[in-house]
Formats: sequence, structure tokens, C-alpha cells
Amino acid sequence: MGKAQGNKKNNKLDKITSDDMSENDEIVSDDMSKDDEIVSEEIISSETESSSSSSNEDLSEDEENETRIDKEIQIYFTSNITDEKYKIQENTTYTIPIYFKRIDLSKMVKKLLNINDDDDDGNISFDFLINKKILRSSISEFLEENNILSESTIEIEYILCLKKKTSKHIDNISEWISKMVIIEDRLYCSTFEGNILYYDLKKFNKIDEKMISDSPIYSFNVCKYIPKNNKNICDNNFQNMHQSVIGLSNGTMKVCLNEETDKGISLKSEIYLGNNEDMIKCIEFNKSNSLLLSGGTDNKINIYDNNNILEELNNNNNTNSNNKRKIKNIITPKKCIYKEEGIITSLSFLNDNKFLCTSLNSNINIYDTTHIDIVTSYSYNKSILLSDIINDNLFVISDDQSIIKLFDIRCLNQTNTITLNGNKYYFHDKIITSLEANKNELYILSSSHDGFINIYDIRLNKSPIYTIKNEKQLKYLSSTWFYNNDQNNSIVSADEQNLVIHQF
Repeated sequence: MGKAQGNKKNNKLDKITSDDMSENDEIVSDDMSKDDEIVSEEIISSETESSSSSSNEDLSEDEENETRIDKEIQIYFTSNITDEKYKIQENTTYTIPIYFKRIDLSKMVKKLLNINDDDDDGNISFDFLINKKILRSSISEFLEENNILSESTIEIEYILCLKKKTSKHIDNISEWISKMVIIEDRLYCSTFEGNILYYDLKKFNKIDEKMISDSPIYSFNVCKYIPKNNKNICDNNFQNMHQSVIGLSNGTMKVCLNEETDKGISLKSEIYLGNNEDMIKCIEFNKSNSLLLSGGTDNKINIYDNNNILEELNNNNNTNSNNKRKIKNIITPKKCIYKEEGIITSLSFLNDNKFLCTSLNSNINIYDTTHIDIVTSYSYNKSILLSDIINDNLFVISDDQSIIKLFDIRCLNQTNTITLNGNKYYFHDKIITSLEANKNELYILSSSHDGFINIYDIRLNKSPIYTIKNEKQLKYLSSTWFYNNDQNNSIVSADEQNLVIHQF
């Protein structure tokens, strides 16, 4: 909320009707015509009443309704959109009806930008924020709910709505995908058949497919090697290489060093990680890729030194190039945590040292890898299946009842407490298979066996801002964000038969 400056131009706008400008069919709603119908019905009703007192009451209601409709407020627009064609002249104050909703404001902004339905940008629409909260009601209702004075000049920020442009088929798949990881323009997929699939997202084609195990891969992660000038590691040996880690149902955890070429993916070296006694459910790197975590049904968290792993992979690569007999090395964790009481379901790093751990015992724990201790805990009343970090202040979880909730950790430095945010999302009726935050720190995606992918805005505690429905009513097994450039987001999804990219 903010006051308009004294030098701002005051621009009195007439009421905007559907004749003045049109909007995309998905969001059109003629609220003013509905209000006119209500007023008309009340007047007719009042004429048929025989009681004078009843007529007076109806007249009073009509006067209140008329006052509400005629009330106006002053606003000015701001935006962080970088594209100049979506910039409105600053320092301009507009007077609008207080009952305006998003649809009305979107029409208004398009008119100010001279965007017509016949233009290339004619199908775009805008969302609006007041005090960093997204508008999903009339301005009047929003101001009342948030205790904002309508006598003040209201600052309204406008942003482009998320709109899907197209869905492009990438591949037909005959096996269920367990996990997808995207690094730059490469997609790495693990399957329950024990295979790893590699895709080029620039050309939308499969690069290679490798059978890694004859057992299902339940957890998977990939790290792109970045030279760190470590004297013990020859950086030249790691050019065009990535490190993949797989976890199997029997507790086997294998790390592979793979070289990427135009001809495909070749395995250069591999080692095994010890101290896992049962199914591995999650594998996670820290921010600098110096640590590697694993957790699963043995209720413990193993912390491995990834620099040591890379050094061993490099040594094995040099040894195997001169020796046809491969050496099976096993690396043990540098530290182990035995404080979890249930099956570990997700591990997510908040920073390089602190990480989030969720489990089926309904507890949320944050650990410090330096002191191997619990920093703080939150007792949740349901089993937690997935989690992800949104930013330094927020993380998100999904539970066994397919409910998604936000948590606040901005007070950790002072009170060591986790706070339940008010936002909850109840829009899947089957198990959620993916939960991932967007790097813009505002969007969350979730996919489910119910055949839907939902996108939520954390500024809105209501319905998703966009939903993708599986056309063949198939289960979504996994989905993840793909950032094809600075402005456009895409989602790569895998159902029971298809790998598809949805471009926005």
C-alpha cells in the first residue's frame, strides 16, 4: 500500500465494459451485469411488497447496494516486468470502482498498453498484487480482509499470468520412471526397471539408455562435475562428465562417473557406498556438492564426503583404463545419524550445512552436518512423503493424505522454531508423486496418480493458478521444472506411457 505522489497525474476512467475490450475465454466474467441483475430483481421485489415497512427496508438495501457500486478508489500501477512493451507510464493515478476484480484490472491494463485481441499478445492476461498478496476477490473485499484503508491511494503491482503455450511429446516410455533430474538442458531419468534414460531438451530427443541394475531404482540424483582446482583431482579427467548416484531396494548404493559425448553416455568408473542396510528412499547433494546424503527404511542418515568420492572415482578411472579387471571399492560415510524413528522419506538442504529431513513418523527435523545434531523439530500429525525448499524462509511438504502445506523458518536464527504457514492446498485425491519449488521462489508444482499436475502460487492460499490434466487419464509418475531461458518456465512430466514437456 502506498500514497500517490502529489505530482502524479490523475486519470478518471469510465466504467469498463465488455464492449470496450475483450478477454480470453478462460477468464471472462461480466461482474457488472450480474450486479445490475441483482439491483433490478430487488427493485421489482420491492414494488410487489404490500407492507410499507418492508418497502422501506428494501429501499434501504438498494441504497446501500448503490453506494457500494458507486464507490471509487484511487490506484497506481507498478511492475517488475522487464519487457518494455508491458510497461505502463509511471506516476499516473487512476480512479476506478472499488468492486473491480482481477478480470477488470486485466482489461484495464491491456487497454492502457494498447493490446487488442487480434494482436500476437491478445491472449495474455495479468495477475495483480496488493501488499505482495495476490488478488483473487474484488478490491473492496481484499481491502476489508487485509484492513487496508480505501481512502489511501493503493499501489497495485501487475504481473503476467502463467499460461501454457503448448505441450510437446518427447518419447514413448514402456517403463515407470521413478525420478527425473534436469541439469542445464539435459534430462536424466531413473526407472523401476533399473535403467537410466538420457535426453537432450534442446533437441527433444533421447541421447542414450543404460541398464544400471537388474533391481528397481528407488532413489536417484545427478551432479554435474565443476572443476574446483583440487590438487588431488585431475580436472581434465572430469571434462564433460557427470556423477550419478542410484539407490536400490536392497540397500545397494552405487555412484557412477559418466562421460557425455555426441555418441552417447559411457561409464568411466563406479564405486559403492556402504552402511545402507535397507531400501534407499532419498539421495541429496548439498549446495556446493561437497556432501552427499542418503536415507531410507533403515531409519538412519548417512553423510558422505563427496570430494573423497570424486577422488576415488578418478583413481578408479585411471586404474580401469590400464586394467581390464574392475576393482569394486566401497566407501563408508564420514558421519551417520541414528536419531530418526521412522522411515526417512525426503532430504533437502537449506544451505551447505543445514538440511531438512522428513519421515513417516510425522516429525520434521532440521539437522546441522557440522555438529551432527538436530537444530529444531516440528511434530506433524501425519506421515510426510515429500518436501522441497522454496527459499531461505520457506519450505513445503506433502503428506499421506495428499495435503500440501507451507512452513516458515525465518525465525531459526533467533528461536530455533519452525512455524506452520497458513497456506494449505487440497487439490489431489491420490498420492502425490512430485513436489518441487520453482527457482522464482513463488511457484510450486505437484503431480499425482490422479492424473493432474497443479501449479500453486505461495502468495495465494486457494486453488492452483494452473492445472494440467492428463488427456488419457494416466497417472503422473514424476514431474520437474525446466528453465529454458530467463523468462519462460516449462514442466517435464512422465506418465505411465509418455514423456512430455509443457511450455509456458
